[in-house]
Amino acid sequence: MKHYVNFALLFAFVILIGSAFLRFFEPFSLVVTSIHVVFGTVVLVLVGFHLAARLGYFRRMLSAPRDASRTRGAASRYIVYSLIPCVYLLLACFFRWKPVPQLLELGHEAKNRAIIFRPESDTAIRHLPKKSEIKRQATDQASLMVEIEWGRAFDPEHYFPGTEGRTQIAVWAETRSGTLIETFFVSETSAYSEDPQWAGNEQARVDILPIWRNQYTLVSGVSPDGEVDTYAGATPEHSFSIQNNLVDEPEGFYLCVEVNAPGDPNAFYHADQTDSAAGYTRPGIGQPSLYYSAFVEPQSNQKYYLLELAGQGGSNSQQSGPVYYNLDEITTAREIIEKVLVRVQKPETGSD
Repeated sequence: MKHYVNFALLFAFVILIGSAFLRFFEPFSLVVTSIHVVFGTVVLVLVGFHLAARLGYFRRMLSAPRDASRTRGAASRYIVYSLIPCVYLLLACFFRWKPVPQLLELGHEAKNRAIIFRPESDTAIRHLPKKSEIKRQATDQASLMVEIEWGRAFDPEHYFPGTEGRTQIAVWAETRSGTLIETFFVSETSAYSEDPQWAGNEQARVDILPIWRNQYTLVSGVSPDGEVDTYAGATPEHSFSIQNNLVDEPEGFYLCVEVNAPGDPNAFYHADQTDSAAGYTRPGIGQPSLYYSAFVEPQSNQKYYLLELAGQGGSNSQQSGPVYYNLDEITTAREIIEKVLVRVQKPETGSD
C-alpha cells in the first residue's frame, strides 16, 4: 500500500506544482484553477496516508525514555526549527513582510495589475440557465441590478465565466460625455489578459470587446495596443465609482453592455477576405460585438430601464473604440441577447 501512496503522491505533487506555476505566471484560468484545487486535495489526502503510516516515528521522538535526553533534545530542536520559519512566513503573508511582497511581484498578477479587471467587492453576479444577473450595491439602500436575458442564438456551451471559447460580455456605466464611471463586470477570458486564447486563436482583447476595452484605457492607463497612455491614465480626481452618480450627486449616466460570441461569421463578417475589407474579422471572431445602452436618470422616479441595441464594435479593420451605428449587416448576433433590463434602487427620501 505504501508504494502506491508514494508514487501517487509523487505524480500528484508534480501536477500540483505545475498548476501552481501556471497560476502564478499566467493569466487566470478556470481550468488551471480546477486542476490546482483537485490535485491539492489529492495531495492532502495522500500526505495524510503518508503521515498516518509514520505515527510510530512521531511517538518515538516525542515520548523518548527519560534516559534518552539526547533524543528528546533533538526532537525539540526539530520542532522549533521547523515551526519558526513556518510561523514567520504565515505572519509575513498577513503583514506583507519580506520576502512575500518581493515574491508576489514576480507573478503575472503584479506585472499586469493595470490591465487586469476585478469587480468591486459590492458587486454580485449570478448566472441562471436563461439569464444572468449583475448587482452593484452602492449603499445599503442604493443599487443597480442588470438582468440579461439570453436569446436563442446564445449557446449554453458558451456560458461564461469559463474556458477560452465562451461568450464574452462587459457591463459598465459612463457619463453623458462618454467618460467611464465604473465597470461592473467583464467575462473571465477578457478580464485577465490582453491577448487571451478565444475561439481557438490568440486574440487581442480589443478585438473581442473593442468598445469597453478602449473605455478601460482611462482606468488602466494602458492603451489597447499595450502602450502606456499617460494622457488617458487614471487621475486622482476620478473615483471610478457609480456611487457618485447614483447617490452622492445624482447625475444621469449611460448604462452599457457589450457582448460578443465566438465563431458566428456571416456573409459579410468573416475571415475569408482581405484584412482591409470592411467586413474582415479574424478567424474565430465572426460578427463584431454588439453594444446595448440606456440613459439612466437617478433624479427621476423611474425604476426600470430597457437597454436598446444601439450599435456594434466594428470589424477588425475598424476597431478603434467608437460605436458603429450601422447594423444592416448584423444577422444572428442580434439574437444572442433577448433583452437587458436595469433596475435602479435609490434611498427613500423622507417627507418634509
